[in-house]
Parts: sequence; structure tokens; C-alpha cells
Amino acid sequence: MLRPVAICALFALAPPALADVRLSYSDAGRTLFSFDVPAFWTVESGGERAITPPGEEIARTTPQLVSIRPTVDPTVWMGFFSPDGVRTVEEGVDYLSEIEKFLANEPEVTSVAPGRVGGLAAQIIKGSGRRDGQAITFTIAVVDLPGSRVAIAAGVAEARADPELVFEINSVFSSMRAGQ
Repeated sequence: MLRPVAICALFALAPPALADVRLSYSDAGRTLFSFDVPAFWTVESGGERAITPPGEEIARTTPQLVSIRPTVDPTVWMGFFSPDGVRTVEEGVDYLSEIEKFLANEPEVTSVAPGRVGGLAAQIIKGSGRRDGQAITFTIAVVDLPGSRVAIAAGVAEARADPELVFEINSVFSSMRAGQ
């Protein structure tokens, strides 16, 4: 017969279960979209603010941004937002051309193609550039949401990033769902 101490010892030896956490992005009390945050990734959220692009004098208002990254590896990053007033995927692509300076220095788009993200219609933009002195690649999805809104999701990886982390970025994209 197992004693309680023996059972506790068995649990102590078991590996921890890894689980993703579901995160919802809301605006004015309405959930616009959600996605899974992988285990051992850090979430940061910032509210709407005015920022000035490098080399410009006029500030622009940016929407609430949610970013995630592996807790112990700064070579990959993802960001999610839904700009108010951007109602279609086409408008979302136009919006991105206005804010590209915030994503990368000298961004070069290598492909733009229709696709699906988490079952939702999207425009997928892939490219490369430099950020903080490091060569990066990026994938940006402009995702069509119900109610005349879009979600913009970006995955950024430095050239030296662990391929397993790039796989996790793809899993996060796949987990995106429209709000209810």
C-alpha cells in the first residue's frame, strides 16, 4: 500500500505540465480576438499612446499593443493590435506602410499573399530588415475580424533565433480566433 508520503514523492518527480495560456484582446469591453501564449513566454501590454517615428516631427497615436516573447530569449518577439478605424484588410495593409519604421530599419517586403490565420481571412506579409542592429525576418498578418475590424499580428525573429522558437511563433498565429 502506498503511503501519502510516497504519493507526494511521485508527484514531485513528475515533469511539470506545459500549457499555453489563452489571451484575449478587447476594445471598449468587446473581445476582438484571442490567441495562445506559449508556456514560458512573457506578456506585456501597453495602452494607446502618441509616438514620433524616427526622423519625423509629427507624433501619431498608436493603439493598445500586446507583445509576447520567450522569457529567456530576446531573439524573437510577437506583437498584436487592432487599430481603431481600420475596417478592412486592404486598409490594414495601407496602415502598415505608415508605421513600418517602428517594425524595422530598411524593411524589405519579400512576399504579400492572401492566406488564413486561425481560420480567418488574412493578408500575409513577409520580409526582412534590421532592428537594434540585428538582421531580422518578419511575418505580419492583417486578419479580417467580424464587425469591420482587423487584427494585426507580427512575428519577428533575429537571424540567430532558435528554430524551435520560430515554430512557436507559427503556433501562436495558428491559435488566433475572432472574439465572440
